Amino acid sequence: MRFTLRLHGQFQLLSPAGENIVIASRKHQALIAMLALSNGKPISRSKLAGLLWAERTEEHARNSLRQAFFTIRHAVDGHGVSPFVFDSASGWARRDAVATDIHTLVESAGAGRLPSALDAFDGEFLEGLVFHDETLEAWLVIERSRHHNLLVDCLAGLADKLERAGDVEQACLAARCLLRRDPYHEPSHRTILRFHQTRGERARALKHYESLKALLDANLGVAPDQETQQLIDRIREPRPLPPEVANGKPRIAILPIRSLSHGGDDKLTAETLTRKLIGELGLFSPLSVIAAATMLALDARHETVEDIGQRVGADYVLETAVQGQGETGWALAQLISVQSGTQIWSRKYTGENLESAAGQDRLVRKISGNLYHILMRHAAASSAMEPEGGIGTEKLYLQVFHHVERPTLKGMIRARRLCERLLAIDPNHVLVRESLAWINFHSCFNGWLDDPDRGFREAHEIVLAGLALDDHEPYLLSAFGLAEIYLGNARAGLDALKRAVDLNPNDAEFHTWLGIGLTFSGAIGEAHLAFDQADQVSPDYHPIFLFRADAHYTSGNYEDAITCLDRFLTVLPEYNWGRLLRGACYQALDSNAMARRDVAHVGENALLLNGRYLDQLLQARTASFRQGLWQKLEAAGFPG
Repeated sequence: MRFTLRLHGQFQLLSPAGENIVIASRKHQALIAMLALSNGKPISRSKLAGLLWAERTEEHARNSLRQAFFTIRHAVDGHGVSPFVFDSASGWARRDAVATDIHTLVESAGAGRLPSALDAFDGEFLEGLVFHDETLEAWLVIERSRHHNLLVDCLAGLADKLERAGDVEQACLAARCLLRRDPYHEPSHRTILRFHQTRGERARALKHYESLKALLDANLGVAPDQETQQLIDRIREPRPLPPEVANGKPRIAILPIRSLSHGGDDKLTAETLTRKLIGELGLFSPLSVIAAATMLALDARHETVEDIGQRVGADYVLETAVQGQGETGWALAQLISVQSGTQIWSRKYTGENLESAAGQDRLVRKISGNLYHILMRHAAASSAMEPEGGIGTEKLYLQVFHHVERPTLKGMIRARRLCERLLAIDPNHVLVRESLAWINFHSCFNGWLDDPDRGFREAHEIVLAGLALDDHEPYLLSAFGLAEIYLGNARAGLDALKRAVDLNPNDAEFHTWLGIGLTFSGAIGEAHLAFDQADQVSPDYHPIFLFRADAHYTSGNYEDAITCLDRFLTVLPEYNWGRLLRGACYQALDSNAMARRDVAHVGENALLLNGRYLDQLLQARTASFRQGLWQKLEAAGFPG
């Protein structure tokens, strides 16, 4: 149990038992705040005395500090081990012994959940404290400004994260709390407008907008910004935009999961699964997921999928049914295209105990991981059929996605041109920057660039620019991690790749890239664990086979590597790096004719690929790896 310290609003110190500990002196309250905010680091007595009693002589200030230490010790005495420690040189707060409201907010924001008592953040930092001493008052002004900005950043990030996860109600609570501290924060007003929109409360949304408009005009002399005006224009429409009008991200509606059993607990489990699945799919930033509140309020028992899609403005609808108990239970998921009304994917999941939270979590991770890649490929393939002129930016992005998923030389040239066009329209489109990095990666490994080192460095610069816009976008982080790995910066690369996995553990892509990063670092066992995770999340994700093959090759398991490469090259038969790696494996097994066939195929299609190019391409690999690969490929006829 820890002491609790409230610094927003009126100062309050509570014992582990919840008893109020009275600290009457304003300067003693400020001293406790200074210690608590130092994150466990000692603050020298001279610094504390100089801040708190700057108007007094040094000796008088030290005596006052000594008296303050004594008073604080006496106040907490009898409530447990004191969280505040003082020695002859300094004072500090033990982080494991005291929890501040500020630390709680930061931790909650990082975890994507609301703190338990949002009302505690209504007041300003150390509200009501006033000091006539100039030095201490300056400290208070600075800290109030800093904590105001910290509060706004945490609540804004939390509202955004919750809304992306489909929990628009919790996002709205965070936004309302922020607006009590900063009533002009327009992104929070937009969160509230979208909350009313998802609940069908059009009149309340319009009323909120008019209040915002009047507030900005009266106090700042400005109108709401363009994004807010565009949002209210959409809300004024008499019905949701149909899918064909929405040029945005592929939009999916998760129907409330149906329990085919008859117990009350089964229905509760089905609702819990629905909420979890919507939340997990919300982690995939290229998708737009209809909020849980909207879908759970939907009574669509007598409507077709097309009708449901029209009502909520979705491109795709997921139907899921569950039945049975314990390990004998099963779930059936089906993805339907609203436009055609046809099923484009289905899968039955067995062996998960849906009565346990862990079993539910495993099931929703499997469904969301499978679903994302199927849905994106379908949406991208559909967009690839449309002419470039006259379609919106997100449809253009889907065309880029299509080419990056199926890389060819012509496709990479077209995708790069589309990316440049997209960035000219929207310089803040971070997923386009991730795609540009992958265009460079594919071009490097296929011999479509004349200098792979420059290609990796360009990719690195591209994703750095994207991270400056959004350093929590996992697709950017994974591309940044790979660029670092390919340039030989293993530690930085692995850190970024692990962050991407932490942000969205449901995408096989991130586990796969972590696996290749670990392979480059020589951690083959850990790499296979990462590939296993990717395979569990999305068994049909073809890049797993290429990169697992690399790990097999590195550890000398050439037959296993060939098995993986055969599966990969079935999907992408013209991927030159895959053919070269398979050729080296065949050569290691003395299958010389097979090795020469693969190497000759690459030679006919990629004139730039030679020994010198390969040395630059694999600069981050060990010298023994490069030498061994080169010897095998040279024996199979690869040019020097």
